[in-house]
Amino acid sequence: MRISYILLLLTTFLFFNCETVFFEEETPLNPQAIFEEAWEFADQEYSFFDYKKIDWNAVRAEYSQRINPEMNREELFDVIADMLFELRDGHVNLRASFDRSRNWRWFLEFPPNYNYDILERNYFQEEQQFVGSFIVYDFGDVGYMHYRSFSSSVSEGALNYIMEKFKDHKGIIVDIRDNGGGSSGNVTRISRRFTKEPILVGRECYRNGVNHNDFSEWEDVTLEPYDPDSDIENDTTVYHFTKPVALLTNRSCYSAASFFTQYMKALPNVTVMGDWTGGGGGAPSFTELGNGWRMRVSNTQFESPDGFNIENGIPPDVAVELKKEDADAGKDTILEEALIFLRK
Repeated sequence: MRISYILLLLTTFLFFNCETVFFEEETPLNPQAIFEEAWEFADQEYSFFDYKKIDWNAVRAEYSQRINPEMNREELFDVIADMLFELRDGHVNLRASFDRSRNWRWFLEFPPNYNYDILERNYFQEEQQFVGSFIVYDFGDVGYMHYRSFSSSVSEGALNYIMEKFKDHKGIIVDIRDNGGGSSGNVTRISRRFTKEPILVGRECYRNGVNHNDFSEWEDVTLEPYDPDSDIENDTTVYHFTKPVALLTNRSCYSAASFFTQYMKALPNVTVMGDWTGGGGGAPSFTELGNGWRMRVSNTQFESPDGFNIENGIPPDVAVELKKEDADAGKDTILEEALIFLRK
């Protein structure tokens, strides 16, 4: 299968909670030149101007008034960071040796719908397993696997073990709440275990011109099922789980976690439960400004097969909130609803 542009970008540059940046010594400031360089890079690379109805020229006019030749580096950083904040995008950031900017509103303005302490103290206690990067728990008739970061490595051996362990269960709960993203390779590696047939999971395009609406043609993204013949860790007879699956999400699912949610949502045996994801549907484009600061903006778009753009998040199939009275009693409302759903 064609390695898609967005997957290549996402694999090369791990999303969100796995950034590693090395800085050269910063050069003397020319505030106006650095400001213009940052604005122009976003102007030519950012992919959601039209989708979000952002007047980038008006933003430039507003923030350029705050630039003066005598400002220090912290003041200049704050102006550019505030300008980039107008893009309303958690994938857009500016990094210097002394600070990093990012828009966090994709989750800060919403309820968390997640409390790991409740899970650990009232469900798992000392009976959970740590299978590679997964927290695994057996509810007897329903399996549970919790993946906390797509930056954490995923081995085929760990997935083989989980598929074998829960092969006779009614269903599996896949919990990715509070997963801020990571590697697209792990998105594919996990989701392909829940289908035995190729399935269209979405389509993608990327910004390719100076105009805000210059994009490549939309191209289909197809999820291929896991092929056990390619597995050097092949140590089981069960490789896929096609019974019902409940995927638990909340607003802190971002970037690769949103892509995973879309991949899974496209599968007929998967039901997404909980809250919307936080979004983050654009793979990044990077640059280094003239003074050594690093900047990135979203450069691509991804949408579901029926045309729903995932940039601002993906809605659940079944909306469930973590109720305060349940949390106070040591219960996870979303997990409990998933158990009821799968047991039916």
